Amino acid sequence: MVKEKKQQADTINTIHALKQLGIPKHKIRVVFNKAEVDDDVEVEFESVIGYAERDKGFIANPKAVIHVNEVFERLKSVGISLGDITADPTDYRTKLREAKDDAEKDHCVRMVALKRLGVTANKNLDAAFNAIFN
Repeated sequence: MVKEKKQQADTINTIHALKQLGIPKHKIRVVFNKAEVDDDVEVEFESVIGYAERDKGFIANPKAVIHVNEVFERLKSVGISLGDITADPTDYRTKLREAKDDAEKDHCVRMVALKRLGVTANKNLDAAFNAIFN
């Protein structure tokens, strides 16, 4: 869920509907999405976290947070996935030094930045996953 108040209300309504359908509480888990790195998750998402504390009918761990990262938009522009960029073994710094024209240099610079942002995003996703399931 994202931090806008309407989406928080929608999330609470969805959780309520899931519980009415008989979904066990240990299977309803909230991920806090698009939070800024310096956001206090417990403040920004207080309505859902407070509801979780009162209701005890679902899991809302404030450490299950995905931070805003421009890598996702940048990946769309080059048509590759986060998995593709983090698994790419290419040394774009070396390729940059060997580049012959400006287009190739520009591509290498973009890929170096994408790989760096990708590593950060991947660490964040791993941390959120661990917070959800551990």
